[in-house]
Amino acid sequence: MAPVTVIVPAFDAAATIGETLASVCAQTHAALQVLVVDDGSRDDTAAIARAVAARDPRVTVLRRPNGGVARARNAALALATGDFVAPLDADDLWHPTKIARQLARLDATPAADLVYCWSVDIDAAGMVVERRLDVPRYEGDVIAPLIRANFIDNSSTPLIRRDALHRAGGWDPTLRDRGAQGCEDWLLYLRIAARGAFALEPAFLVGYRQSPAAMSRNVAAMRRSSEVVLAEGRCRHPALPDRLFRWARAAFGHYVADMLAADGRPVRAATARAGAIARDPAWLASRTARRRLRRRLAPATAVDAPAALSFGDLAPDPTFFFAPDPWSAHRDARLHAMRVHDRGRR
Repeated sequence: MAPVTVIVPAFDAAATIGETLASVCAQTHAALQVLVVDDGSRDDTAAIARAVAARDPRVTVLRRPNGGVARARNAALALATGDFVAPLDADDLWHPTKIARQLARLDATPAADLVYCWSVDIDAAGMVVERRLDVPRYEGDVIAPLIRANFIDNSSTPLIRRDALHRAGGWDPTLRDRGAQGCEDWLLYLRIAARGAFALEPAFLVGYRQSPAAMSRNVAAMRRSSEVVLAEGRCRHPALPDRLFRWARAAFGHYVADMLAADGRPVRAATARAGAIARDPAWLASRTARRRLRRRLAPATAVDAPAALSFGDLAPDPTFFFAPDPWSAHRDARLHAMRVHDRGRR
C-alpha cells in the first residue's frame, strides 16, 4: 500500500480542525502519515489536534510561530515520508475514498505528477451548498489552461508525487513576504506542470468550506499575488501568446468580482467585473450561453438536491455537470493549440 503524507496547515482552526482530521482518519486508504502544522494559533487548534493524535498514531502535531501557509506546509514537507503528498486545509473535508481513488488514477497514469479532483462547496455545518456544474477536465500538459486560470478548485483537491514537489521547490514563502499572499498554490501547480503532466479523477471528493474570513477574501493581496504568478508564467513560457495572459487577468478579475459581491460590496464588484469584461469581451457570450443552458436543463436536473445532504452522505457523481457551452469549447481548443506551440519551444 503506497504511503501518503497528508499536510494540514492550521491557524485558529479550532472550530473545524476536528472534523477535518476525522475525514482524513476515515480514508479507506490507511497508509497515511498525517502532519498537522499549528501555525501560531491563538485558540485550541493544537489541543484538538493533539487529542486526535492521541487516538490515532498516524497523526503528528507540529507547532511553530506564525509564518504563513507556505512555510507551514514546507515545514511538514521536510518531514514527509510518503511517496505522495496530499495538502488539506484545516476547514475542508475529504470523501472517504478520496486518496484511494487518486492513487489508482496516478497508478494508471505514471507520467502524471499530480492528480486533482472536483469539490463541492460546504457551509459551516458541513452541508453542501453548491456542486459545480461546469467542471475542469484538463489533463496532460496543462500549462496554457493553468495560466489562464487556476482550474484546480482549491488546495485540498490534489495528490502530488513527493519528488515532483521537491523539484518544484515546495510552496513559495516569499509571496507573503512581499504582501502578495494568496496564490501560492497556483504558483506551485505551474512549476509542477512545467516539468510533468496532470491527471484528473473525475469525481466530487472534497468539501470546500466557504468562509468570509478565508485568506482568499483579501482582494488586494490576491491581486498582487496573481500578478507575481503571471509574471513568472510570462518569463518561463515566452512562446505563449499575449492574449493568454490577457484572458488570465480577465478570469482573475471575474474571480475578484465574485468575492466582492459575496462580501456585500456590489459597487466594487461591478467595477471589477467591468474591467474583466474590457480585457475579454467574449466572456459575455459564455455567460449568456451558460444561463441559457441552466434555464433549459434545470427542470430536468436535481440541482437543489445536494443542499439537503451532508458531505459524508454525498456519493461522488461524475455525471452531475453541464457540458461546456460552444464558446468554452472554442476557447479550450485555442488553449490546446497554445500548449502544442509552447511545448515545441521548450
